[in-house]
Amino acid sequence: MNSESFRGKKFAVVDPDARLRKPDALGEYVVGDDGRPVLIPKGAKIRIGEVKAIPAGSEAVNVYVLALSEDGAAELGWTAAVNLRGKLLSETIGALPPPPGASRFGPNAAWSDGTYIGQVALVMLVGTDKEIRFISEATCDKFLAMAEAADGDGVSIGVNSGFRSWPEQKFLYEGRKKGLPGFAPANPPGYSKHQNGIAFDIDVNGGGSNPVYVWLAANATRFGFLRTVRSEPWHWEYLPEKAAAARARGVFSTFD
Repeated sequence: MNSESFRGKKFAVVDPDARLRKPDALGEYVVGDDGRPVLIPKGAKIRIGEVKAIPAGSEAVNVYVLALSEDGAAELGWTAAVNLRGKLLSETIGALPPPPGASRFGPNAAWSDGTYIGQVALVMLVGTDKEIRFISEATCDKFLAMAEAADGDGVSIGVNSGFRSWPEQKFLYEGRKKGLPGFAPANPPGYSKHQNGIAFDIDVNGGGSNPVYVWLAANATRFGFLRTVRSEPWHWEYLPEKAAAARARGVFSTFD
């Protein structure tokens, strides 16, 4: 299970203003003797030694990386992940094992059809909209393989929602039930596929016209993923046997 998928990779700096940050105060810039911010040159290839996600209000975070030289031998300093090609989208940045004595309503508690099924190890993933999402260890490598294949085809897959805890599902369900703005349909807590680790809400804004959706429709079943909710083009699940059967029929969902 690759809980730190950024390790061993090279990343290109694409921002001409990729400023270095103070390691003990990442919100502040490193300034040179000339009084100007110190930059990593645009076009430079780096490796990443460490990643930090700093809360930035609501669910958003600012993601920073410790940039190393291309050969990994020298530290260049800390900079924002948004300065890199891909912005670290869909890279994993650490594991979240179940805490000792974890509750069945805790952050790692898995549920299926209203039944508590145990604790699962989670992996932190850089999602869309500057948010950290969680995916289950069991589906981590499968999703990363799919995201890497998509990237090779020039398509960037981003996750809007992965594994959800009981409180998260309860919040979404009650928000929808009360008719609050911005809340999509959600199952009651304990009954969402997001709570057993197999469901991913993928950023496919626009549905069938979105390049990500088009790529998923053609390729997701190769990696064990398929659509399962007719009204939600963003909702994909890791169901390898059903995905293989769907691919054999030339479809990519459970309802075609």
